[in-house]
Amino acid sequence: MINPKPAVLLLTVLLAACARNADEKQSPPLNRYSIHGEVMRLEPDGKLATIRHQKIVGYMDAMTMTFPIKDPQEFSALQLGNCIEGTVFVQGDNLWVGEIKHLNTPSEMCVEPPKTP
Repeated sequence: MINPKPAVLLLTVLLAACARNADEKQSPPLNRYSIHGEVMRLEPDGKLATIRHQKIVGYMDAMTMTFPIKDPQEFSALQLGNCIEGTVFVQGDNLWVGEIKHLNTPSEMCVEPPKTP
């Protein structure tokens, strides 16, 4: 009689590997980028902050863009004109700003104007 244990063990390992690969596909990697900018607008209903920011190295050029702020405490601490540093988190099609630190830089000195050629 043939021992079924090795076949069952092999099948279990293969199923576990397939399940792990399926989980990896469902969860894209979380990327982190440093942001430095000035808060230009706040939208409390959606916890959105429009930030005029310097170049986000490895991700985007300097511009003014609206970002979600996931942490309610971080959002409530923001005020117009704040100069901030933080992290842009990007996971698949989702992005948000967190790990926000308030700087003591006057708003007019927070973000350098773009250099003209």
